Amino acid sequence: MYEYDVVAIGAGSGGCASCMRSVDNGKKKVALVEYRKGGTGGTCVSRGCIPTKALLRSAEVYAEVKNAKKLGILVDGARPDMKAIQKGKNQVVTQLKFGLDNFLLKSRGVKRITGKARLLDPHTIEITDGDKVSQITAENIIIATGSEAVRIPVFNIDGKKIMTSDELLNIDYLPKSIVIAGAGVVGMEIAYLLRTLDVEVTVCDLAPQVLPLVRDKDTVDAVKKTMEKYGIKFYLGQGINEMHVDEEDQVVCTLADETVIKAEIGLVAVGRAINVKGIGLEELGIEQGPKGVILVNEKMQTNIPNIYAVGDITMGPQLSHKAQKQGLTAADNICGIESRINMDVIPSATFIQPEVATVGLTDAEAQEKGYETLVAKKAFSSNEKALSMRETNGFIKVVADKNSHRILGTIVFGPQGSVLIEEFSLAIEKGLSLEDIALSIHAHPTLSELAMETCKLALGLAFDK
Repeated sequence: MYEYDVVAIGAGSGGCASCMRSVDNGKKKVALVEYRKGGTGGTCVSRGCIPTKALLRSAEVYAEVKNAKKLGILVDGARPDMKAIQKGKNQVVTQLKFGLDNFLLKSRGVKRITGKARLLDPHTIEITDGDKVSQITAENIIIATGSEAVRIPVFNIDGKKIMTSDELLNIDYLPKSIVIAGAGVVGMEIAYLLRTLDVEVTVCDLAPQVLPLVRDKDTVDAVKKTMEKYGIKFYLGQGINEMHVDEEDQVVCTLADETVIKAEIGLVAVGRAINVKGIGLEELGIEQGPKGVILVNEKMQTNIPNIYAVGDITMGPQLSHKAQKQGLTAADNICGIESRINMDVIPSATFIQPEVATVGLTDAEAQEKGYETLVAKKAFSSNEKALSMRETNGFIKVVADKNSHRILGTIVFGPQGSVLIEEFSLAIEKGLSLEDIALSIHAHPTLSELAMETCKLALGLAFDK
């Protein structure tokens, strides 16, 4: 007899979702282990998705005010107040944590356990909370320990002048300038955020393009061109030798070609390291893959059937919604409900302006898989709602199988791209064709009409060809 039916290790998106679903499916004894005080929601709520978007909303309003004259609105004297911006962001984070803790977890009777967890055997977990060490047992265990910002010695991260996103998202002042190592999602969102708030921004990356995981030249070139118009400077395609703080308290970033970039502060956003060390994986013989990721099957089971793993510590993109879906999948299977996750249909979004959203395969990826592709790309400048909004930069690009017309992937670079991508996510998940979207009536005038028109273009049915 075990103390708990299900124990999840890690209170991020995957751990919280798995506990709630386990209770909803009938499990009576469910516990959630988290070592951080106030750690409910994990990286997403405290140090990632939510604080970033709250800060970005303030920046977007400031940008709208600065550009209001284009819409006939005259505004004088607008300026960002970073202390007030941070106060608003913190209120959002606190509200979400309170809701998770009290309305979603406590109301379901999920037991909260504070401490660091280590697996002793397939059913026993050691909990260390300061000097206190205890053990609990569980019939099923879900590992959801997430990831942390990478800290590489050459960057000399001190958390004050040279920071990771953890620290930067809490600064209550606006620096004059920043140099950012990393042109991925985190680096680009923070670059856009600070540039919009009038900070001088320079971005460096070893990759030859921005958003290195997006394998579509049209998109990454358009994104870079747009960000450069905002005044962001880029140094791409070469490594960074080091970053340090000089005697004048300036951050100095030296590139591989000896180019030296100086700024008031620096951000290191070169990836995330998964939290798999010291939790007993090796001792139990849990199988791991490249960079230590935990290998799981479609049910989220490890090679030890009663131990599951979800989120950043598994293969695939490090995204909150992937972790949440995996947590639900694991909980369902624990409770005897057949459930799978389609890892080929996980949308992602980069919240710059315009937004970048992707799902499924790019044209290059589809061709690598042997598809003969049919590709259509249509600009937002042809959309009446985008014209009305004065937000015409960007496009929708659809990739389909040339023979069946089944939609394989989509990129939206444009206003509300993170919303528009969902129509295509559903289409790919359900195996829909270009015709299914092209022949479906879309409300007018809306941005979503461009989804319809892009599919019509691929079929040769668009008004403008």
